[in-house]
Amino acid sequence: MDQGTLVMIGVIALVVFVILLLIRAAGSRRTPRLRPLAAEARERYVSDWDDLEAKFVDAPEQTVREAEALVMSMLRERGHPLTERDLPSEMQRARKLGYSSRGDRTEGMRQALLHYRALMERMMGSTDDLRRQQRRREMA
Repeated sequence: MDQGTLVMIGVIALVVFVILLLIRAAGSRRTPRLRPLAAEARERYVSDWDDLEAKFVDAPEQTVREAEALVMSMLRERGHPLTERDLPSEMQRARKLGYSSRGDRTEGMRQALLHYRALMERMMGSTDDLRRQQRRREMA
């Protein structure tokens, strides 16, 4: 083989290697390292969430928007990267359901609220766990 062919094979191998590295990097989305919430912040978020759920029947669209804002606020406080691609899957599903105009819009908003709730619970522990902890502290 002549020198030109060897250079061409080397360049092709380098390009393939770089492409493989880029594919691997794109596929390995790491879970961000999040700061824990302070007890006061957890209690505030639980209280705010309870207020939101109570308003859903009267104003579902507004409630879904406020739920998204509350979840984003909690993620921001925990240090989550808020880029669209890094948002948790529950958040992405909730956005699609909450703003879709197909079919029963209220049902989509209800499903969106459930996804936001699941994300809230996953990110700070179940609200039932928090309430149990509060009751234990009150009893002690």
